[in-house]
Amino acid sequence: MKQKIVITDLTSKFKGTTILLLFKGKHPNIFLFITKRLFLNKFSGLPLTILTIAIISNLILLFDFTEDTINSKEFIVIDTFVAELFFNIRTESLAKGFYFISKLCDIPAVSVIGSLLLIYFLIRKKFHFAIGILISLLGSGLSIYLGKNIFEINRPHQYAYYQEKYFSFPSGHATISVALYGLLFYFLIRKNSSYKTWGVLISIAFTFWILIGISRLYLSVHYFSDVIAGYILGFLWLLLSISIIEWNDHKLNT
Repeated sequence: MKQKIVITDLTSKFKGTTILLLFKGKHPNIFLFITKRLFLNKFSGLPLTILTIAIISNLILLFDFTEDTINSKEFIVIDTFVAELFFNIRTESLAKGFYFISKLCDIPAVSVIGSLLLIYFLIRKKFHFAIGILISLLGSGLSIYLGKNIFEINRPHQYAYYQEKYFSFPSGHATISVALYGLLFYFLIRKNSSYKTWGVLISIAFTFWILIGISRLYLSVHYFSDVIAGYILGFLWLLLSISIIEWNDHKLNT
């Protein structure tokens, strides 16, 4: 019985190899392109492939989520339930704490942190890092502006701790928390080779993102779907910025 299984496995492997050889013979350029995309020793290989897949997946997820949010009655029910829940458990002391946390993603704080990062990398002549920051900031900012003005979804004003002027979808704070602060954590991770340090930094990053999202919900200035869309949008710009930085870094070091 074991011998039959071994023979079957060998036959399957032989067939697979034959198919690959036939494909290589008929389409050598395509085969070479695919093979290069799987190299581990170059950023243009498997790392870039994974990042590209992640960006495309995030883009599809964002469009799909947006369509579901706009057209789904279930999301309206969930959004209302979450808004009412946080409104009912709100206390003044916690609200003030979350208000302070959310301020870290306001325009003044983002402008200062973004400018400091830009100046730092420009002084060190790491221009591709500065380009990555600009793409993350400008890209996410433009996406937030367009999203709010295209969908024109009102905020949960009846539950809000304070009133915001602009439309609700997507959450700018959730987007920026990932797009900008995610880059900051990426820079810190990049400078450390310890896996333990990586784990700590990634844990802090995710905790920060969650706190920003909860702060917007606790203060009832955003719906749950706004925050989720903001996270997806932020990850899209974060991955794109990292791809550009790593690609340019790869070219400079080869």
